[in-house]
Amino acid sequence: MFRYAAQVSYVGSCFAGFQRQPNLVTVQGALEESLSALAGEGVTCTGAGRTDAGVHARGQVVHFDMPSRWDLERLRLAIRARLPRGLEVIRLAEVPGDFHARFDARWREYRYLVWNARWCYPHMEPYVWPVRRHLDLGVLRELAGMCLGRRDFGAFCRSADRPDDSVRTMMRCSVRRFGHLLVFTFRADGFLTNMIRILVGTMLEVEAGRMSRERFASLLEGGHRSRAGRTCPPQGLFFWRVGYDPSPWGP
Repeated sequence: MFRYAAQVSYVGSCFAGFQRQPNLVTVQGALEESLSALAGEGVTCTGAGRTDAGVHARGQVVHFDMPSRWDLERLRLAIRARLPRGLEVIRLAEVPGDFHARFDARWREYRYLVWNARWCYPHMEPYVWPVRRHLDLGVLRELAGMCLGRRDFGAFCRSADRPDDSVRTMMRCSVRRFGHLLVFTFRADGFLTNMIRILVGTMLEVEAGRMSRERFASLLEGGHRSRAGRTCPPQGLFFWRVGYDPSPWGP
């Protein structure tokens, strides 16, 4: 068997999430159908992360095994020819047989996009969260800085999915403005279910004065989901990239 890693990109609204589900169109399911048709046998692919329905990906990474060696570009084109709209294979690499897209990841990076104006371009609405009131970038940057380091993010996880260990290390957390577009960037060694969407929602609650900075700080030490802010809509969230050492695609 020959193992390959693939960087894939997709429009979240076209799929019922990444993970395979019966009778639903999912990213994993679509990839496995295409790969199995090419291999002439069942092929399973494993992703670096599981995105929910409506969440996009620029740099999701999956690995899979094929019974024969392929030219990389020929394989990429053959896979994409059998994929549904909204899913693309960006690049492929042949990797060692023990490479694992999920467990070998050193970090994952997500970005959340907020369109901050009294209006929004209709073609952008599927990819941003429109917030009409003016947002204070200075306050949001201060809150982002508070998230850095080893923190207990249990309060920022969907209650039903909270693990026993909800401590994660946030390596990068920033907010940048590009005209009317605010880009929230989160890089960590792992994420909890809905963690970024709840973090952004809570940060906007603090910025609006509906929650104190002290309470936000206390939530980063653990707490109940009910004490955090709203869960932002999924369409503004992008699985941006995954870090490996070494990278399947070289430096």
